[in-house]
Amino acid sequence: VQKLHLRTNQIDKKMESSAPRTFRLYEELEKGEKGLGDQAVSYGLSKGDDQTFTLWNGTIVGPANTNFDNRIYFLEIECGPHYPAQPPTFKFTSKINIPSVNQNNGVVEPNKFPMFVQWRSEYTIEKILIGLKQEMISNRKNAQPADGEFY
Repeated sequence: VQKLHLRTNQIDKKMESSAPRTFRLYEELEKGEKGLGDQAVSYGLSKGDDQTFTLWNGTIVGPANTNFDNRIYFLEIECGPHYPAQPPTFKFTSKINIPSVNQNNGVVEPNKFPMFVQWRSEYTIEKILIGLKQEMISNRKNAQPADGEFY
């Protein structure tokens, strides 16, 4: 009985630590599906049946009057087991030239993207996508790879 009680406590603690992540990501998914936020960004689960809420897709519509204009940028997003205490990983699949993105593989570098450098658990997938869109605006004149090129 004592072993069972100890095991039950371990399971309860594990569920407590993962429950906030799951609830948080479920809320983010609902907001993303309803399209309530910034219309220039969108996001959702890579696979609709992913109950772990781990792998996501995102898009950013290139801001007007920049070298990103009239383009849609695609990203892969991974929310690891410690999200939101730790930032997710973001990787552009569309080629893009902005300072925070590794030009060899499209990864948003954690030490170069200001939101990741100064990570706060209140940041959401949407806020990060908007932050990347702001980086595009700040670098509006950067020469860009040909539209439709992928990493």
